[in-house]
Amino acid sequence: MSSWTTTTFTAHEETLIPPGISRAQVLEALHNHVYMIMRNSRVITQRLLPPDHKSVHQDNGTGVETYEVTDKMTFLPESIWPAGSVTYTMSFEDTADGLKHILKAAMSMVSKATHTVVERDGGLVLTEDSVVEVNKLVASSVKKNMHETAAGNFQAFVDGLEKGPVGTQAGGK
Repeated sequence: MSSWTTTTFTAHEETLIPPGISRAQVLEALHNHVYMIMRNSRVITQRLLPPDHKSVHQDNGTGVETYEVTDKMTFLPESIWPAGSVTYTMSFEDTADGLKHILKAAMSMVSKATHTVVERDGGLVLTEDSVVEVNKLVASSVKKNMHETAAGNFQAFVDGLEKGPVGTQAGGK
């Protein structure tokens, strides 16, 4: 729920999965949380937090993993964010048809996303639906950054699938 200092926006992205890549391969990649994190070219470091770390998923059910991730941040001016990087938590919950994740970062940012593998016109499509709550001061920068990086992140995801099993690649489990 937004307050007078925050705003909420939504985003929707779709990526066509090339023919020859199965639903099972896409789900394997989605369920490999390190692989998913490392598709973002701005990631500097990531580490799995201990199982007793309080997850941002309300049910904190089985299969929820939470990571601490540090990204290069180039979309805010140095006068606003002099560090040049941001560290946040990201919790992942595998689902039968994809993945849910919640990201909590500075400036009151909370991003809840659902990735779903769907069949459409005889092929597979990976969809991502996000709801983002963030401080109004940085909302336009965050929204622009998300839009600009989504295509590259999804292309890296597909490129990785085309290389073979994700568990054997750098950044895999």
